[in-house]
Amino acid sequence: MEPAIQPLADAIYADKVRRARAAPPNQKMGWGPELFHEACERMAMGIRAQVPHFTPAEVQDQLRRRLARLREVQEHGIYRPATWQP
Repeated sequence: MEPAIQPLADAIYADKVRRARAAPPNQKMGWGPELFHEACERMAMGIRAQVPHFTPAEVQDQLRRRLARLREVQEHGIYRPATWQP
């Protein structure tokens, strides 16, 4: 990034953070689904860029597989088999 742009980018980011912190909790809760939808759209665009011949159904299938894999990685080691001892 150009040095002249960095202060402006920092100011914009700081303003976004201030507005997010000032938002009421119910508004913040509403942002979750919106952010997830945007993230899925970006992931789908990335899949289409990587594999341009995929049909829309194949893109959605690949997106589901990637989301499942991300969940596996995130949850790795959290869940352990229960051991029963009488």
